[in-house]
Order: sequence, then C-alpha cells, then structure tokens
Amino acid sequence: MASAPLIFDPRDPDVIQRPLETLLRLQTDDPVHWSPVLKGWVLTRHEDVKAVQMNAGISADRLTPFFESQPEGEQSRLRDLIRFLNTWVAFKDPPDHTRLRSLLNKVVTPGVMRGLEAGIEELADGLIDRIAARGDGRFECISEFANPLPASVIMDLLGVPREDMDLLRDWSMLLQPFLGNATASDDKYETGRAGIVAMADYFRAAAAERRKRPRADVISHFVSLEQDGQISEDEMLGSCILFLFAGHETTTNLIGNGLRALLANPGEKARLAADSTLIGSAVEEMLRYEGPTGAVVRVVKAPFELRGKTLAKGDRVFAMVNAANHDPEIFETPARFDIGRSPNRHLTFNHGIHFCLGAPLARSEARIAISRLLARFPNVKVADEDVTYMDTLTMRGVRAMWMVTG
Repeated sequence: MASAPLIFDPRDPDVIQRPLETLLRLQTDDPVHWSPVLKGWVLTRHEDVKAVQMNAGISADRLTPFFESQPEGEQSRLRDLIRFLNTWVAFKDPPDHTRLRSLLNKVVTPGVMRGLEAGIEELADGLIDRIAARGDGRFECISEFANPLPASVIMDLLGVPREDMDLLRDWSMLLQPFLGNATASDDKYETGRAGIVAMADYFRAAAAERRKRPRADVISHFVSLEQDGQISEDEMLGSCILFLFAGHETTTNLIGNGLRALLANPGEKARLAADSTLIGSAVEEMLRYEGPTGAVVRVVKAPFELRGKTLAKGDRVFAMVNAANHDPEIFETPARFDIGRSPNRHLTFNHGIHFCLGAPLARSEARIAISRLLARFPNVKVADEDVTYMDTLTMRGVRAMWMVTG
C-alpha cells in the first residue's frame, strides 16, 4: 500500500516541538511543498530559500494582502495591528524599503555597535552576579539571562527606563503569536492588537517628551526624522516598536537555543573551553544549527516555476530557514554541531536587501553572553530536557529553560 502523502502541519504539537524532522523529509521528497494547512508553499532547500530572499518578484509585504482578504468584521479587529506593522521595513518593498532602510542604517552604525560592547559585558556580569548571589544553583535561562540582556541594551539605546522592561516585554509577548505566525493560538489577532496599541501609546508619550527635551537616543532620532518630514508619525512609532521587538527577540532565542545546542554537545563545549577564540564561529554554528529564525514569509508578485511547480501571483511562500541551514547539498554532515564549521553559509539573518539590520549587535551580544556565562559557570547544565517551544512558525525559541550552575 502506498503511504499517505506528507503534509506539513505546523499546528501539530510534535511539529511545533521538532519541526526539522518533517521539514527534512520534505527537503528530500517534496522541496516545493504545498501545505493546505498554511495555504501556501513550503520551501526547504538552501538554494530555493536564498532565491526567495533575493527575488524582486516576491514581495515582503505579506500583511496588506492578508488584511484585504479578511471579512469586514476581522478587518476592524486587525486595523490597528496592520497600521503599525505595515510601517516596518521588514514588510516593505522598494522604494519604501530603500527609504526606510537608509534612515535606519544611520541609527545602527558599526561605530555604535563597537561602542556597546563594554556595556554588554557589564550587563552580562550583573545578571550572572544576581544568579550566583541567590546561591541555589538553579536559574531560568530565558527570563533571568537570555532575555533581559538584549532587552536592556535596546532599552538603553531607545532611551527608556530599564524599570519598564517587564511592561514592554509583556506587550511584546502579546504581539509575538501574530508576528510569529502562530498556528495554534486562537486569539492572536486581539492579543496582538492590544500589545501593539499599548506600545504605540507608550512611545507616543516618549516622543512627546523628546519634542520638548531631545536626548542622544534612538527615540529622539526618530522624532527628528518625523519633524523633518522624512517619516510619518506612524512610521516613527512603528520604528520604535520594531527597534524594541526585533532588537531583543532574535537575540533572546539565539542565546537560549545556542546554549542548549552547545550543552547537548559536551565535546564541542570542551573544545570551546580549550580555545576561547572559537566563540565567533561557535555563535555562527548556533545560528545555523537551531537558529532563532524558523522561516520568512513572502508573497508572489509574478508567477514563476520552481522545481516543476508553478507559484502563482498572490501565493504565500514560507521559506523555511532552519531547514535550509540543514541542507546536505550545502553543509557537510549538517546534523553535526561543529563550532569550527567553515564555511558556514547559513541564511539565518536573511540575504539581500532584507539582511538583518541588527545582525552585528545580535552576534556581539551572543558572543559576550555565552562566553561570560561559561567562564563563571564552567559546569553549567540544562536541568530539564523537556522544554516547550513557542508556537511561532517564523521564530524558534523555548518558553523557558531551567539550568543548574554545576
């Protein structure tokens, strides 16, 4: 008897926990896969995912067609959510993408990144000191370390008080299921709207204060762009929200996933302990092996053929980045975690015009955070292998991860 055709169903709890098992089967048997569940194409080959990231005939604006396809009642619930998210450079095509990206490039410069490293080290050491001072030998890695470190850096850059971190994190988490294409969350539209409206109100108040008393921070920079007529008020608020959300979410998951992979491979952990100069390539392997980017979503603007399949205008495309990063045509023994892997042509930070603006900062934060934690707690271990991954198709990370200091 013929076996039933493989269907990628991201609602399946087993797929949420272990998506690569299904995606790598698709990579072999059906690399351009139509998922009736997602109502879109699922691409798993490195060559195809990279081509999507580079293809001008595929649009990054996945929100406008989604919104326009909804009935009037749903549109009213989604209106505020789409209003602000549609200002994000990540969802823009040229020429709007070019205009906004050029403005953002002036905020996150290499010089700014280099100037942050001493502060990141201080933050990492402070968080580790707090864990050590408790004296119980246990800590929850995500909430006590992986999240507050990049969140604090971004809040300092924005110029908002660190005391507001829990508030802003709660609002970001409300937005996470919608942005992450959660498939098992029933209320992601309403929670996403609540989160983004709260953040817009918060940054609107901060912007009003900067108009009276400008500072040397990112909010003041965005306000000055608005006052000069280079961006609209919605773009100013949306850019603040993007800076906050994207500036810590990816790095949180990079640190959490990266530590988990390293500690599951004690030989590679020992290799890093013996040669600390490998930390840079170790972070690159963490980005490849189980990176924080599960997928990028695009919309076909002009029909084209791919591996014998026709992708029609308006079709959604789910380019599965973590699957592409395990493609044996590109990576030798891709299932092996190798901190010295070279070359390492992973696609985690995207490719082409949508290459991640914050990639240098994320890499720096991960290098510092992981090396500092291992230096203080050389025998650190994951306390419980039974972790729960977030129901987010485009993001990959655990909700919580308890560790023991050894």
